[in-house]
Amino acid sequence: MSDLTTEMLRTMEPQDLAALLPAPVQIGDSNAVVLRVADPDWIEVYFAGRIMAYGTKVLEIQPITDPVVREAALREAVEALSICRRIAIEAHAEQRQAHATKLNAIRDYAIEVHENGSICRDGLDSFLSTFELEPYATSVKVSYMISGSYEVDHGDKAAAEEDALKYLQPDLSGLDDVDGETSTYEVSDIDVSDV
Repeated sequence: MSDLTTEMLRTMEPQDLAALLPAPVQIGDSNAVVLRVADPDWIEVYFAGRIMAYGTKVLEIQPITDPVVREAALREAVEALSICRRIAIEAHAEQRQAHATKLNAIRDYAIEVHENGSICRDGLDSFLSTFELEPYATSVKVSYMISGSYEVDHGDKAAAEEDALKYLQPDLSGLDDVDGETSTYEVSDIDVSDV
């Protein structure tokens, strides 16, 4: 790999320059590392403990020729980048958490406004769907007791009782939004008598 010079920095095409990076260089009397091409006329440089962007037309650099000094400059830049990466990952995680918390607060507020009657259910569902928030799901349990009777023509008592135990059940088909999987019932206290 050839050493990066000011002349190369000024004249090379960005893609050709990128192929030479990272490149340890000197800026004045200090070691630096050219990290990447940030824009056709800008490069990102680790210099003086910071990562900054410099214009390729104004930056003056000299190659570092001593292998030990080159390695030290690269090691320092890698360490700085590792620290920046860790900080960025932590900041991103905090931002994601804050974003999720805010979305939950917005969803909770919309549900509260719906429950106090200011937003209809269709409006709430539309809002939550539009913003890809978790749907509002409510369910109530309805307990009931039904008592009744029916007559069986030409039936025998044992067969009528057996049929009642096997087939007598509530018809929930006329009710709105019933989750059929949650329906439970028990048929008991059957009294079969002569009419």
